[in-house]
Amino acid sequence: NKAEDTCYSFWIGASLELLGAHRLTHLDALSQFAHRCQYKYGGIAKCTGSHPDVLHTYFALCGLSLAGVRGLEPIDARLGVSLRAA
Repeated sequence: NKAEDTCYSFWIGASLELLGAHRLTHLDALSQFAHRCQYKYGGIAKCTGSHPDVLHTYFALCGLSLAGVRGLEPIDARLGVSLRAA
């Protein structure tokens, strides 16, 4: 078993999207975890108690987008970029 990590929301979310199983994502749990990892001065950390970094912030937001969080641009699960950029 691996410890929780915000970037997994993208890696697992993208895999589920590509397999047509995105409905298995639990939006509330995903959002709550990302919120707990959010740093008070900006960014999202790998896990609670860690400092944020660009990679985990980006992939956490990608995972939240894949899960359907309102206000985030939809992304291409294959590329990890916005549909507009794809």
